[in-house]
Amino acid sequence: RGCGLASHLGTLAGLATVGVAKTLMHVGGLSSKLVAERARAELREAGDSFELVSDSGDVLGAALRGSAGSTSPLFVSIGHRISLPTALRLVTRCCVAARVPEPIRQADLRSRELLSPSGRQLLPAPAR
Repeated sequence: RGCGLASHLGTLAGLATVGVAKTLMHVGGLSSKLVAERARAELREAGDSFELVSDSGDVLGAALRGSAGSTSPLFVSIGHRISLPTALRLVTRCCVAARVPEPIRQADLRSRELLSPSGRQLLPAPAR
């Protein structure tokens, strides 16, 4: 319990990982409406963040304004072998062209191209 995909993969691979989401998971009594209101009030500049605290007082992660042009926050959590402040700095530095961190944005773009109806593939076909 309380272990997201980033934590699980980080543990299995023995690597430092960070959890990043565009939508808030409904855990620990967090209200997406209240978090959205607080984000509008507090997240003014790229890198601004606030902790997401559960009803029991546990810090679940943070809401982050990833880039100056973004209007909706990202939700960042520790994955494995990384602190929340370090995760926030890393995600902020990776948000260069969009709200979403560049490695995730590039993976999304390439997967969409690979699955596009035009059949354009960025990756070579596997050797047989």
